[in-house]
Amino acid sequence: MAQVDIEVNGRAYRMLCEDGQEGRLRELAAYVDGRLKHLTGGGKSGSDAQMMLMTCLVMADELQDLLAGRGVVPVSVVEQADVVAGLDLVTKRIEEVAVRLERA
Repeated sequence: MAQVDIEVNGRAYRMLCEDGQEGRLRELAAYVDGRLKHLTGGGKSGSDAQMMLMTCLVMADELQDLLAGRGVVPVSVVEQADVVAGLDLVTKRIEEVAVRLERA
């Protein structure tokens, strides 16, 4: 496992990834950072957790649009309870990360 230091929304994160995937992880982090800055106007429009969640939801929406266009089953066909449970889990993880970051 390789360790990669990335930055999103002005905060540094150390992530693990498979060896050889470091560049890809940096590219993805830069993309997420760019989308977050675009969606929030480059400033603080809420807590880190709220801004990250908003960015994730917008990107998930865009992904669903792309998948629907390629014949992949869109989220609307998936059991709604599974989607809600997944979003709850993601929200909880984002909030946990935000709490840890605020303590740092």
